[in-house]
Amino acid sequence: MGKTSLEKRRRCKAWSASTMGLFDKVRSMREQVVDMIGDMRQRHDIEELERRLTAAPEDIFLMQQLSDAYQNAGQGRRAVDLLCRIGEIYQARKNGEMALAYFRRAERLAASDERLRLLRVMVDLMISLGRYADAFERARQVVEILLSHDELAAARGYVEALPPLGEHDAKYRKELVDLVNISRREWAQGARGTWLDEPGERLFGPERSSSLERREQFPHQTILVVDDEPGTCEVLTLCLRRLGCGVVTAEDGVQAQEVALQHRPSLIICDLLMPRMDGRQFFDWTRRHPALKEVPFVCLSSRGQQEERLAAFERGVEDYWVKPFSAAELTFRVKNLLRRLQSDADFRGKLHEVSFPEILQITEAGRKNGILKVTSDGREATFYLREGQILDAELETYRGERVAYVVIRWLRGEFSFRSAAVDCPARITLPTQQLLLEAVRRYDESQSLMESEPDLDRPYIVSEAFALMAVPDDFAEEISFLKSLFDGHRSFGDCLRALEDNLEAMTMLIELRREGLLIPAPAGWPQAPSLFSGRGTRG
Repeated sequence: MGKTSLEKRRRCKAWSASTMGLFDKVRSMREQVVDMIGDMRQRHDIEELERRLTAAPEDIFLMQQLSDAYQNAGQGRRAVDLLCRIGEIYQARKNGEMALAYFRRAERLAASDERLRLLRVMVDLMISLGRYADAFERARQVVEILLSHDELAAARGYVEALPPLGEHDAKYRKELVDLVNISRREWAQGARGTWLDEPGERLFGPERSSSLERREQFPHQTILVVDDEPGTCEVLTLCLRRLGCGVVTAEDGVQAQEVALQHRPSLIICDLLMPRMDGRQFFDWTRRHPALKEVPFVCLSSRGQQEERLAAFERGVEDYWVKPFSAAELTFRVKNLLRRLQSDADFRGKLHEVSFPEILQITEAGRKNGILKVTSDGREATFYLREGQILDAELETYRGERVAYVVIRWLRGEFSFRSAAVDCPARITLPTQQLLLEAVRRYDESQSLMESEPDLDRPYIVSEAFALMAVPDDFAEEISFLKSLFDGHRSFGDCLRALEDNLEAMTMLIELRREGLLIPAPAGWPQAPSLFSGRGTRG
């Protein structure tokens, strides 16, 4: 009886495992069927729009619909081609404003080779519309792309052939010429064919060392320093900031948990002996946390015994630094770690060569799992990807989709992608292509708002009526923030730009000005500028 019962249990267990496997297969098949049906519907919609457009080839509304459909289907090049076609139609109709809007949208979605052509078109349009500052910025991008492709002669020829850029032409042209000449000098120096220094060039003198210091910076790295001794924290912070790193600190492991989750550091340097939660306990906690388990961890300790160090390495600690240590030694140790962190990236590049939408299309096509970091002007955005889809994103106080809406505006900067297991809640539910569509739409509408508003360079203040006006509770915080922008020194254009992707707030400011609730600042307005930085705005 016992043997029979055991055999039944074994068969039941095997049947259960087999059944669970069968259910998994059925689920997978159902998901595949749903995907196939979705693809079929998408193809049908595209074919129907293509058929209608063939019958009405100048219908701009149909072109917009088809461009969006192509983008949702991951057919970026076709989407860009249609946007360019709309731009060319408006260009033929002598409507430069609308033509520029569509070429700008196409440029944000285009691949690198097509971007260069579109940037040239946009420069010509901007010059014809008298937008010389914008034309200069785009011309600079053209030159940077040409130089990145080692096309020095083409870059020089482009600058020489550039039409006049308004009243600041001499200044703009000098910057572009300097950009080309710097690249030419670097190329010439690189072709000397010798390791010997030029006369007067010193290998270890202060000029060379300061130059190397400036060159080797790590601005996109945030480092968490955890130590209950203020003196050690100060020394470490000073050394790290000299390397261009962002530094955050904590006094013990408990405080470090909160700081680490808030700032997501790329390196942790932590003391061993601390109150409340020591270094080992904090290390164990980081290894259990999905967002921190891959972050390199350096242990600081006055315990330099071999068995102590070996035990730390056995548990997975990246390095073990014995106190006391010199600042010079510390700097070199950190620098070597940061170099290794940089080399861990699967790929990296510059935004003027590969645009943000193009990066997302690459990671989506490759179904990448990992962390994408994008930096520009001292700001760093982090995107968490699984199977090529963005689960979440962070930039200062921004979270989720808003990060993409801000980053799509960045024309210069750097990016890096590192493969890693990503296990975080999906704050972003939009598929990548739809997220890009919405980001481009917001970018385009905000640019159009800026371009349609007059008197952008004039400082504005809050009128007395606006200052005394009763505001509904659900608008109180937002209105208070908007009022803080207008200090009489910041221009109206700067205030609009400070709102970044927040179209609703931008529209509200424009309406407030039209209603006379925001008024030009009188000459000699005494109030000092506020400390508002223009980043991390509400909305």
